[in-house]
Amino acid sequence: MKIVFCNKYFFLNGGTEKYLYDVMNYLSEKGHSIIPFSVRYAGSWLSPYQDYFLEPPGNPEQTHLGNIRFSSANIVRFLDRSLYSFEAKAKLNSLLKAEHGADIAYILNIYNYMSPSIIHTFKQHRIPVIVRLGDYHLICPNYSLLRNSKPCALCIRGQYHYGLKYRCVKNHLAASLVRVAAMYLQRWLGLYQLVDAFVVPCQFMKTKLVEGGFPEKRIHILRSPVISTIEVNSAWHKKKYIVYFGRISYEKGIDTLIGAFQKLNPPIDLYIIGRSYDGEEERLRSLIEPQAINRIHFLGFQTGQILAQWISEALFSVVPSRWYDNAPLSINESFLYGTPVLGSRIGGIPEQIQDGTTGFLFETDSCEDLMQKMERMLSNKEQLIQMGKAGQTHVKEHLLIDDQMNCLMNLFGTVIADYNRR
Repeated sequence: MKIVFCNKYFFLNGGTEKYLYDVMNYLSEKGHSIIPFSVRYAGSWLSPYQDYFLEPPGNPEQTHLGNIRFSSANIVRFLDRSLYSFEAKAKLNSLLKAEHGADIAYILNIYNYMSPSIIHTFKQHRIPVIVRLGDYHLICPNYSLLRNSKPCALCIRGQYHYGLKYRCVKNHLAASLVRVAAMYLQRWLGLYQLVDAFVVPCQFMKTKLVEGGFPEKRIHILRSPVISTIEVNSAWHKKKYIVYFGRISYEKGIDTLIGAFQKLNPPIDLYIIGRSYDGEEERLRSLIEPQAINRIHFLGFQTGQILAQWISEALFSVVPSRWYDNAPLSINESFLYGTPVLGSRIGGIPEQIQDGTTGFLFETDSCEDLMQKMERMLSNKEQLIQMGKAGQTHVKEHLLIDDQMNCLMNLFGTVIADYNRR
């Protein structure tokens, strides 16, 4: 099968790119033809198709909106990519002509840097389209259903103007205006009515999309697969620390974790691993009190065996999200290495953690409840081991990449067959 993968980043930026990398490699090894379409940033993975990649809105080093130094030229390009990109359509059209088409398109995160205009190009080439969603960008201007630190559902049913009223994108009027205008334009064009199937990682996200008017029969729940990068620790050797790993940004609720850790003041360390966005690491460091300054550590962005080692040797990991987190991969990766998880009771997280069996849930944004659950987990080492084993068993039985890719390829086959019949 010839599959076009579309994602605005072609390097390891976060969970979406980890998924992209794992899926492309797996399917390539199984003999499928993989054609990536992306933006040509510095540090991108090498690809024979990179000449067809789009130029970035800023320079190749400026990978995120907050880092772009806008000039008159790249403002025009950014607006093009955010609203409806003829440049992206032209580039993709050239790629598809050179490759004599494809069997199916799999679109991941393309917003603001590539544009959903490419859906029209795929349809012009009679190629069915599947969109995988990792956040709520189809129903929320700032993607997170979060406003003033609290969950918000004002825009879900198409009333996107609230995003402009409350400046929901970076608290910036112009950025919010562009995003809201793009959502209205793309709905008016009926772009998402042309999508043959949507893939979501949890039931919670499916429910929200249905609330937003998306047809339930076209939304498919496929869990994110996990792959081991080190030999799993069968001796259950744990060290005296807990860990957070993932994006360091406000909606992830790491300030709640730091507050609970300092309030409990346990005789262990806390390690925070990930890439910081919008100055969040600096803000978090300012919250650390003198008595904890030598026990709360920021390790930066880590990958591969180094990250796996930190996960596997932790007593447990913490996922303190305050937004409707959609099923963070960090939970399943923790389970894979026999590490139980303490997560907030929000979004898709309760679908992943069996409360009291593979970890515990705490009330979102509650420093007190998080502290109590941390104390409970730290007080019973044998329970931690049993939770870790239960989580590992669950992942091995349901979430390894072979099983998940079989489900994905079955969906591809069904969508292609239905499209051909139509």
